[in-house]
Amino acid sequence: MEQLVIQFEKKENLLDLKSQVSKDKLILCDDIQNTFIVVKFNNSHNIGLAYYSYGLSINSLYSQDNAFFYLGFGKNFLCIDIYGGKILDNVKLQSVFYEFLCDYNKDYICLICELDVYCYYENVLKWKIGFRDILNDYSIIDNTKLSILCNNGEDYLISLKEGQILAWIDAW
Repeated sequence: MEQLVIQFEKKENLLDLKSQVSKDKLILCDDIQNTFIVVKFNNSHNIGLAYYSYGLSINSLYSQDNAFFYLGFGKNFLCIDIYGGKILDNVKLQSVFYEFLCDYNKDYICLICELDVYCYYENVLKWKIGFRDILNDYSIIDNTKLSILCNNGEDYLISLKEGQILAWIDAW
């Protein structure tokens, strides 16, 4: 099997982006866009992204079997079938995407956002939780739990499997 190469190429504007991708592979994520990116898969197919950046970099992750490619950016999440070049999931998030966290085997993939966490299992949304304040610190513990610390001091321990809150410390 050939080595997969995925490249990100920034474009100056929407017109430049449109010239690089076919209309059916162009994703306009927000009403107002300030970032234009071409995602190239082995130079065989391209996907174009136009979105509002909020100052954070685009973040990516491969599935355990390297068949799927996840992208988080702005208030958006994409799941892409790498070899087919098809977008399987195009989700508008409730708050700004920060980064991906996953267990050792990449069975559970968590999308960490400013005010929310979305947890996917085998490319399907398993659970999601919204918080009252901005997420400051987060990590996966013992490959089974997600630890979340919010700006207001609230501390949560959440089961990766069920999304159940196992422990909660109220800052007040």
